[in-house]
Amino acid sequence: MDALSPSPSCPCCSFLIEGMFLPWTEDDTTNSIDEVQTSLKDLTISAYDDLMTPTEAWKMIADDAKPDEILLVDTHGHPHLQRGIQYASETTTATDYSAKGVISLTCAVSPLDWKDTLEYASQSPTILPALGIHPWYIGDIIVDKEYTSSHGDDIEKYLRWDWLNELETHLSQHPHLIVGEIGLCKMARFVREFPKEFGGKATALRLQKLVFRKQMELAAKFSRSVSVHCVNAHGLFMEVLRDILNEANDDCIGIDTADKSLMNKRLRGVFPPAIAMHSFTGTAHHVQEILSFEKELLNQEGAKRQRNQKKQHMEESSNKQDGLFYFGFSHAVNHVMCTSDKARRKGTEAVCVVPSDRLLVESDVHASEDVVLGTAGAVAYVASARGEAVKEVAEHTTRNGLRFLVS
Repeated sequence: MDALSPSPSCPCCSFLIEGMFLPWTEDDTTNSIDEVQTSLKDLTISAYDDLMTPTEAWKMIADDAKPDEILLVDTHGHPHLQRGIQYASETTTATDYSAKGVISLTCAVSPLDWKDTLEYASQSPTILPALGIHPWYIGDIIVDKEYTSSHGDDIEKYLRWDWLNELETHLSQHPHLIVGEIGLCKMARFVREFPKEFGGKATALRLQKLVFRKQMELAAKFSRSVSVHCVNAHGLFMEVLRDILNEANDDCIGIDTADKSLMNKRLRGVFPPAIAMHSFTGTAHHVQEILSFEKELLNQEGAKRQRNQKKQHMEESSNKQDGLFYFGFSHAVNHVMCTSDKARRKGTEAVCVVPSDRLLVESDVHASEDVVLGTAGAVAYVASARGEAVKEVAEHTTRNGLRFLVS
């Protein structure tokens, strides 16, 4: 075998996009963070009434496609689990909606499915794997599942840590492996059912934060993107970000403050290269708060205001390559599961304030048969919420998705 050929035993190394047509242009007019201006009071949910179906969206996206064109990038799903088919049916099988032209990320949820995730991804050069521990599955790494003793403030003793070494080994062996699905979730059964005599929800959330932080640090160490689950836990998420940044600032004491480039590089390096907020269910305010944190981290304030319009445009173009946060939306969660007017309005507002160069689409499905239609449905949802054309959304989320996956 040629030394440059991908080894079939290494799924992430077999991930290839060479030779596939990318639907992007040099003159990218996507909005930067500073250009996003939306009048939230004028938003309505009427778009939901005529939301294009996933099947209709896919047919529109695939219409007149070039050979080997990348049509969609699905930045989050769990098709390796092969359960709960949602979009495919007896009349719409996987062969009807071929995955050709669709790049996808399959995310593990626990060390128990890491092997299956890698094996599934090894089946195709257009599938990339992600390994991590989902906040719902912290119980899989609890040492004493019967909770026969309390460890007080020494919460690390509640957990076994062999998984962390295993994850590090996988990251060292597979240079394009992503970390995910990881995160924080106050709705997790693990949190709701953690024994009250051992601290109840408070201790459970501390354990979630600890596991999340360890995985974030490992992703930063290996410079890998992460896919983050954050439900009803925005405050905790921002706490973790602040803790990482504050500790990094302390470590920078002694560095010549005049050498801002070195300091910024040090601070940026303590975070993964890209963080995707998966099936984002936060508010528009949460989006803006997260992006404000990014601005602070990248130290972009002040100087931009002193540049003329031409220089500002050049700076914004380069910053697109340095963006930290992306926001993913799925048809399965953001449309199907959000049925109330309040939830739909909140979702629409959030989608609309995300800069177009930070938008991602996800299938968030649990069966390979659903990847194509699940992702196409996400495109339809985002297009409807933002009042944009389906093909336009497909094209710029494809660019964003590839940038996220190879950050």
